[in-house]
Amino acid sequence: MVLAVSVAVRVLLFPLKGYSIDTNDFIAWMGTAADHGIRPFYSVVGFADYPPFNVYIFWFFGSLANASGIGIANIVKWVPNLFDLATAIVIYYFVRKQASFKLALTSTALYAFNPAVIYNTAVWGQYDAVYTCFLVISLVLALKSKPKLSAVVFAIAILTKPQGIALAPLLIYLIFRKNGIKNLLISVAAFAATVFVVILPFEWSNPVTFLSKIYFGAYSGYQYTSINAFNLWGMFGLWQPDGNLFILGWALFGAFVVFTLYVLHKKFNVSGEWLAVFCAFILFFAFFMLPTRIHERYLFPAISLLALMFPFIKKARPLYIVLTGTLLVNQAYVLYYLNLGQFIPNGDLVVLAVSVINLIMFLYASVLMWDELKGRPLLKTE
Repeated sequence: MVLAVSVAVRVLLFPLKGYSIDTNDFIAWMGTAADHGIRPFYSVVGFADYPPFNVYIFWFFGSLANASGIGIANIVKWVPNLFDLATAIVIYYFVRKQASFKLALTSTALYAFNPAVIYNTAVWGQYDAVYTCFLVISLVLALKSKPKLSAVVFAIAILTKPQGIALAPLLIYLIFRKNGIKNLLISVAAFAATVFVVILPFEWSNPVTFLSKIYFGAYSGYQYTSINAFNLWGMFGLWQPDGNLFILGWALFGAFVVFTLYVLHKKFNVSGEWLAVFCAFILFFAFFMLPTRIHERYLFPAISLLALMFPFIKKARPLYIVLTGTLLVNQAYVLYYLNLGQFIPNGDLVVLAVSVINLIMFLYASVLMWDELKGRPLLKTE
């Protein structure tokens, strides 16, 4: 019933206008994949900056739309929303294995009805829900000591959106900690094999150049501090050339990764899986806040983990509430200006205010990690 009502809410919002350029891209990519198949997709599509696994999704739903007569334009918003519901189901089963039906249903509803999530998928029609679903599944599999399956699903996540790389250090640590070096090496091999199998049907002469062109081509074209993300760099203006700040941003993120894994290593035996889930959340949050060239929607995966933790970690509840609000405002504000065909002006007070709030919440989450390290059990389940 929860999922059915969530679907109904989303369908009612489908007629609201997203961003026509994004929508038309998805429609064109689905049509190209359905008409020409997987192999020649990148050579005939003209422009496509989405990694290879998306092409399978485009082909499947595009072919389904053509075969059923529904039309691709009528199915394009269904795709991310179906993956969103799949994420809600994964959250339910993970929580239900450890707690009551009531708590599992609470976490599920907190994700299925999250307004920032619904806005992303049902209004804007973005596809962040797709890679988020795979990331959550990969994390759950790693926590449940299924390292090879976790690596396979994580490879699919990366082949859907490269932002999932933020979770890689945690997955490597969890697999090593729970399963040992042998299983870690096998998992790395499983990851590489999955990448090869997914890209094998495409036209390419060199797998490295094929992937690097897709991943780094678009990324190198956005050499700015913040690509509409209301984060650390957003406080100083959007779309500013990043220069050496690019190195500083990634150095800050790298240092935060080390800190996060250190806390997890020291306190894993005390707080266990829930600390690992919080670490996954804060890595996504740090990835949104610290590097340059970040888009407004890169905070999206963090919401799924906050919903999952909400009934158990009391101190994480303000993060769920506040970040839901800031992500919703960030997305809605950006989409408003995109549909006007304008850039958000420098010095905009909404950008500044939301960026400051996000920074305060990031510092709050970091203090929780520090308190955990110092033996104050703020991250223990309740």
